[in-house]
Amino acid sequence: MKSKKTVTKVALFTLMLGTVAVAEPTLPAPIQDVVKMEKMAGPAGAFVAKENFPKDYFLMPKNLPYLVGLTLYDAASSNLNLSKEQIDSILKIKQELMSEAAKKALVIKKLELDLMQKVSFKHKSQKVAELYPAVDEIAKLRAELTKIHLGCIEKVKAVLTPEQFEEMLDYGVVNMF
Repeated sequence: MKSKKTVTKVALFTLMLGTVAVAEPTLPAPIQDVVKMEKMAGPAGAFVAKENFPKDYFLMPKNLPYLVGLTLYDAASSNLNLSKEQIDSILKIKQELMSEAAKKALVIKKLELDLMQKVSFKHKSQKVAELYPAVDEIAKLRAELTKIHLGCIEKVKAVLTPEQFEEMLDYGVVNMF
């Protein structure tokens, strides 16, 4: 016999899947933005299979939410019932911050590729201690880029009602179970 807790989790999970299955994104995926970012980023480094520019250059690319995407382009984002004013506000935040983020990510990428060139393609290269200042600069810039991301999170949250934010968490949080 299954425990009450397990049955509740299964029922909740099934309900969530049903909600996501009938939901649609608020806006279609911005393919032109992805193409623009790929073009801006240029070729990936020699040791990169697939680059996600500019996200790969954040200090924390995996453990912070991308609220613009969750509120506008996620398959369940229509569940938020955003007003036209809210959509316009989020698009404005995206436009302002993406430009700033992309510029900073390009600087980081250039520094990383320079560092890669110095250590990767010659058996005898500089002493690593000579490269530490470049590593410190990259870390500083990645922190600045992540602060831009945190600002974006704060601004998008300010556009949402508490109910919309909770709804977004319902479909946006992965690995809950």
